[in-house]
Amino acid sequence: MRYKISCAILAGGRSSRMGKDKALLEINGKKLVQRVHEKVKNLFSETIVIANKPDALTFLDIPVFPDLIANLGPLGGIYTALKHSSFPQCLVIACDLPFIPEELIRSLCDDAGGYDILSIDFGRGVEPLCSVYHQDCIKMIEKQIESKNYKVSDLFDHVTVKIKHVPTGHSDYGFFNINTPEDAQEAEMIMKNDEDGR
Repeated sequence: MRYKISCAILAGGRSSRMGKDKALLEINGKKLVQRVHEKVKNLFSETIVIANKPDALTFLDIPVFPDLIANLGPLGGIYTALKHSSFPQCLVIACDLPFIPEELIRSLCDDAGGYDILSIDFGRGVEPLCSVYHQDCIKMIEKQIESKNYKVSDLFDHVTVKIKHVPTGHSDYGFFNINTPEDAQEAEMIMKNDEDGR
């Protein structure tokens, strides 16, 4: 059974440290955005992508929307996701988290009721780009946009939030995100080792 929650994959970051579009970066023959999509596509009643270049992602065969307001960073992606979501709640996940455990995604969705935001802390701080947001956040985001405050952390300060603390034993690399060419090389090695160990 699929969750009555939307899932929005954020694939519109500037990727300045990578030097090219992260979403289209291939790791072991598959694009990052494709890997995340394959992980979530059977879990949710709706999956969408938020990206600055929708035409480059038509191969996913799901709706792709550009930011409603350009150049707001992650807050703009979250805002666009919530505005396009067909359900009151939306899991927002970055395209550079290809190792995120499916059981953790399920755990987030199972516990998402009753909060404006349900996020996770995996020992290095809260991860706003692997969190469930309620559409009730839209008004507060719009207030922040009006005041030119684009910090996602400030949104967390003004709505009801629950933080799930994830045991470190979940995975050594479940929250490994890919920001640089060196990260991409490490991700290649992780995937190769996983395949060799099967």
